[in-house]
Amino acid sequence: MNTVEPASVETLTKRLDRAQRKIAILESMIEDRTRSLFIKSAELERSKAFLERILDTMSSALIVVDGAGRVQRVNRATTALTGYGIAADAMPQLRDLLDVAPGATVEDLVAMNGDAHMRCKGGKSIPVLLSVAKLQTTEDEADGAVCIAVDMREKQRLEMELRQAQKLESIGQLAAGIAHEVNTPIQFTGDSIYFLKDAFADLCRLIDGYEGLRACAPSLEDVSARCEDLAAMREEIDVDFVVEEIPAAIARALDGVDRVATIVSAMKAFAHPGGSEKAHQDINAAIQTTLEVCRNEYKYVATVDLKLGDLPLVYCKLGDINQVLLNLIVNAAHAIEGVVASSGATGRITIATIVEGEDLVVTVSDTGGGIPDEIRERVFDPFFTTKEVGAGTGQGLAIARRIVVDGHGGTLRFESVVGEGTTFELRIPVGRTEAGA
Repeated sequence: MNTVEPASVETLTKRLDRAQRKIAILESMIEDRTRSLFIKSAELERSKAFLERILDTMSSALIVVDGAGRVQRVNRATTALTGYGIAADAMPQLRDLLDVAPGATVEDLVAMNGDAHMRCKGGKSIPVLLSVAKLQTTEDEADGAVCIAVDMREKQRLEMELRQAQKLESIGQLAAGIAHEVNTPIQFTGDSIYFLKDAFADLCRLIDGYEGLRACAPSLEDVSARCEDLAAMREEIDVDFVVEEIPAAIARALDGVDRVATIVSAMKAFAHPGGSEKAHQDINAAIQTTLEVCRNEYKYVATVDLKLGDLPLVYCKLGDINQVLLNLIVNAAHAIEGVVASSGATGRITIATIVEGEDLVVTVSDTGGGIPDEIRERVFDPFFTTKEVGAGTGQGLAIARRIVVDGHGGTLRFESVVGEGTTFELRIPVGRTEAGA
């Protein structure tokens, strides 16, 4: 039987020293690792705090959802906009914040990119521009989405002010013509009233003569002389003419007053800023109002042919539609004016309205020179104009298209033949057919 000799003290001491050195090395490694983890944890906390500051200083609302469409995170802007809190244990439902159906998926959210509405705690709805990006895990899968919503109320207010400013600019440019339109009926109204004033004075003088004749009737020797004076006075006054002209003068004066009232009423209706909400409106009446406002722009160069169909009330913003109509009619008049200046012939503006399916269609056609091919793609560009400096800002058609497309979900397009003329077609949904529906 083999026996193991006990280790010497020296050997045991060496083994102990090696073990202690290993322990020291391990302790040093653990300390280094702990320090590294502490530093990384601190950096992570700083990064997280920095990210939180970024999210909370964003002016746009931010909503983070998981793959099932559950809200995981919102920022302070979302709270300020909607009134919902941001506590992790009290997150609102996605359908509380956005106009989505229950159980909406990430794909449903992505499809909402563009104009949308955010819901507030009190039930109010706010227009926003929504941008949705998927949180990708692989090329084909997404485990959530980030939604950024920009409050559009201020932008819409500024756009409304811009449209109103452009409308007032148009009225300013038409002011001289409008003044002329008002001056003409005022002038013949004034002439008629002055005629009535003089005629009334003459008739009063003749009546006084007849009263004198009646007073001297008992003295027959004076009657003959008085009758001769009255006959001469009647001839001087031309009573037959006065009697015939007074009804005509009254009619002219009333017509002038009505004409001025019509122009002023049209101006008030056109210049009124209107509300921010759509309402049911008579588009045929709007066309006639706009024609009254800009009559002086076309009456010397073109005749207007109206082919107004039997329309229902159209759900729209009337002030904006008036602005579009004005731009189209004035542009048609200016196009014809260029032809008239060289040929001397009078042109024609044809305005037609009709309902096609669920759409209202308004066409404004002119017999002007047409739009050259090289500028057709730029017609709706902001600030593009073919007019002389100071004669136009190039905003009219750009604003008109924005009103029709963005404001009413319609289309504004044109067809043009050089040398023959241009037709603009405005098409918008008729909308709700019953008030309050």
